[in-house]
Amino acid sequence: MCHSTSPSPAPRVGRSLEEGAAHTEDHARWSRRRFLTTLGLAGLGGAWALGAAPGVLAGRTPAGLVLPDTDRVLVLIQLEGGNDGLNTVVPFRNDIYHRYRPSLGLRSSQTLGLSDELGLHPSFGPLHRRFQDGHVAIVQNVGYAEPNLSHFRSTDIWVSGSDANETLATGWAGRALEVTHGTGADNDQPPGVQVGGSRQLFKGDTNRMGVSFESAEVLERLADGGARYDTVNVPQATYGQEVAYVRTMANRTFRYGKALQAAIDGSRNRVEYPDNDLGPQLASVARLIRGGLTSRIYVVSLDGFDTHAAQEEEHAYLLDILATSIEAFLTDLEADGLDERVLLMTFSEFGRTLAENEAQGTDHASAAPQFLIGRGVQGGLVGGVPDLVNLNPLGDLRHEYDFRQVYASVLSGWFGLAEADTATALGRSFEPLPLFGRTPTSRPPSPASFRTSLQPVYPNPARGQARVPFTLAQAQRVRLSLVDLTGRRVRWVFDEVRSAGRHDVSVDLSGLAAGTYFVRLATEKERLTTRLAVVR
Repeated sequence: MCHSTSPSPAPRVGRSLEEGAAHTEDHARWSRRRFLTTLGLAGLGGAWALGAAPGVLAGRTPAGLVLPDTDRVLVLIQLEGGNDGLNTVVPFRNDIYHRYRPSLGLRSSQTLGLSDELGLHPSFGPLHRRFQDGHVAIVQNVGYAEPNLSHFRSTDIWVSGSDANETLATGWAGRALEVTHGTGADNDQPPGVQVGGSRQLFKGDTNRMGVSFESAEVLERLADGGARYDTVNVPQATYGQEVAYVRTMANRTFRYGKALQAAIDGSRNRVEYPDNDLGPQLASVARLIRGGLTSRIYVVSLDGFDTHAAQEEEHAYLLDILATSIEAFLTDLEADGLDERVLLMTFSEFGRTLAENEAQGTDHASAAPQFLIGRGVQGGLVGGVPDLVNLNPLGDLRHEYDFRQVYASVLSGWFGLAEADTATALGRSFEPLPLFGRTPTSRPPSPASFRTSLQPVYPNPARGQARVPFTLAQAQRVRLSLVDLTGRRVRWVFDEVRSAGRHDVSVDLSGLAAGTYFVRLATEKERLTTRLAVVR
């Protein structure tokens, strides 16, 4: 794993408005990172600025693929700015809470009950109903040792999965996807898809394991694909290597255009989503899932949680966006049983201070709750009521659970990774939490969710053999063959009745000359083709 270790930076940098220049500088760095991400350049900045050798980073390369028998999906929701956990999961019986929050404190009658001592913010009505049904797990007091209160640095810690005194150039999700998908070089569908967010999570040790778009609109616009850039004819110098690297990254995005196009065009949302900053992102994710995209991790984001002033109305507004958008997303997927395959998880770079400030807001602090939502979770509260007496030296909450324990729980309990593979992805072992039941196995989706389609062949180019994934809307006779550029059939793969659902078959390429071929799938009503390059 590519990293460096150094003493932790001063944790109070940029903590509050009163810190003036430090706070302004932290926001400038945070905003600059978000701007670069919008342009798709944030993940490339290190190679440009430091002159690092582009392409392959130092670190492990998985010796083999570790693909659990699961079709499950994780949707990460980044709450940018630092969500106020104490007014999200409210300790309404605690006198200390009310003493330090005379204006912002919520009373029992204003909250949605979770236990005798805790209640949800009133804007969380839809999620409260799902909590009562056992489909929401709330992990209390999540953070890490020696918390850093800079937006920029703490976001990097959460996204990379590093210690506070460690800098990683990779994302925990990218490393996990490298464990399950290899380097991703042969993938024709992106292992991960990010819509918005302040930093790409999908950078692995050797490759970028997904695509990132600034918004749902850009995702749909780019789904058509685009021209590939020349990565060979570049200057023979360091600058040329960097140009080739950037073009390679751009090509990877466009390479997935066909798969994204097919998934988006082949599906429709079944419900109306709220017109806010999160709803359209989740609507696009729902269409990609329903359309058969095989991505395992999606990332969306909601900004605005840095509530230093006039927090009451703004926080209520943001939590309403979060709850209503999630409710629309899950209701959409429930229409054809896809919700059982999907887990949502929130994360934010830090919580907020126990005490409200003079501007009736809160400042940067440490631990806060995380939400995991879906039919696959063991719902309920995990962890204790926030301890408002035994605070850390800054007067903030001490964390009860390391955030990487939650990550480890998802990788092992949701995706079914072995303990050793989870430790590989996270850098070391972390004790998982009781958030899931038995190890996941693949569950065939409802037939209503299928449409007949032919996905891109992999690997491509290929030698020896290739895999052909396809989906059938109903059981029917299928003829799969290989044809050359003249349309002449050069090989039958099979001619038989296949069941409705997803299939993945092997094609023998031995004896074929190098060149371009087409895989043709024919049913009684449809004829589909996809290109295959054979190399020797």
